[in-house]
Amino acid sequence: MQQLDKDILVSEVVQIRNTKTGSYLAATGFNTQEKGFLFTSTININNYYVVGSDDPYNHYTLWTIVKVFDDTNRINYGDIVFLKNLSTKLFLIYEFEKQSEVSNQVRVSLSEKRQENFPLILQQQGEYIFSSKQCSIQSNMHLKIQTTKLTHFLQTSNKNYTSKQVKDYKEISCGKESDYTNWEILKLNEERQQFFEIQPTLQLKINAQEILDSDKIIIRNYKSGYSLHSHKNKYTSTGMQEVTCFGYERDVNDWWVIQQTYQMASKQIQDQMPINLVHQETIKFLSVDEQNLAKSKNGNQVRATQSSMQQSFIISTIDNQSLIIGKPFFLFYQPLNKYLCQGPSISEMQQSQYEAIMVDKITTSCLWVIEKKIK
Repeated sequence: MQQLDKDILVSEVVQIRNTKTGSYLAATGFNTQEKGFLFTSTININNYYVVGSDDPYNHYTLWTIVKVFDDTNRINYGDIVFLKNLSTKLFLIYEFEKQSEVSNQVRVSLSEKRQENFPLILQQQGEYIFSSKQCSIQSNMHLKIQTTKLTHFLQTSNKNYTSKQVKDYKEISCGKESDYTNWEILKLNEERQQFFEIQPTLQLKINAQEILDSDKIIIRNYKSGYSLHSHKNKYTSTGMQEVTCFGYERDVNDWWVIQQTYQMASKQIQDQMPINLVHQETIKFLSVDEQNLAKSKNGNQVRATQSSMQQSFIISTIDNQSLIIGKPFFLFYQPLNKYLCQGPSISEMQQSQYEAIMVDKITTSCLWVIEKKIK
């Protein structure tokens, strides 16, 4: 077994610090309160304040990162996660329907149970992955912690809470992207490990899970965490079966079968290999609206059709190696010289889902990962 010097590991005890304020994400033992009329308030039992603490030796600043999908032993950009506080054993949650105490943003608190359909996604800043070819998160690297509502991120405030028990701590909430939504995950140095009495995290590398011809898989967008999704609903514009990017709850409509276009000696899916994706539930092929009959303003619509296209999609992995679970890749369509992308707009038929389109400009929204194989 060996310690990976900078990579953040699964089950590793870490601290999470806001790069704007320098405050550490911290738990408390104080119940949150609901403000009422005439200065009254109601205590929320089993719901606790999350704060920004300036004390790096506060035991409540220790966290572990729980991955929803076990692909590797490292914490990667694009991972869907929950944050669990080591001292309290409570999970960080956010509630869109409730406002934070000071800034009136989305409330963040601690709860015994994690909210299964409201995880967080660890998002890399900028387009650094295209030059680094690395998706593992390292200590002291800046990142954003995104909610299921793609415009909202975990943030700290430059103002303190007003409630008496936590008035010495900065408010934590979720809000629109700003300098206050930038964070870094910190490995504990030897001195802090000794202070907190934390043993170094030693782990063997998990064997890479290769993707093979005819594997049944779930594909998610690297940036948003939304899954590539289809269903029996049809676009109004073209009458074709709709393909969208769907939120965090997974079901059979997220299952795809990956197929080599040509029979190969090796069943392994390789970089630059032509492939087809067949929607498992409806047995239809992922295809491209080459003429843009839907008149999409953001790119060529993708849809599911009865037969495959004459030209297949090309798998292009971020490191030019074979495709494995958790590794970012592009789906390139050569006739249009475009890439599959999660678009910025809501899909044509679904108000809670995003469009899946083909675009010519590469961004992190064009990156995808296979999050699991269905057996």
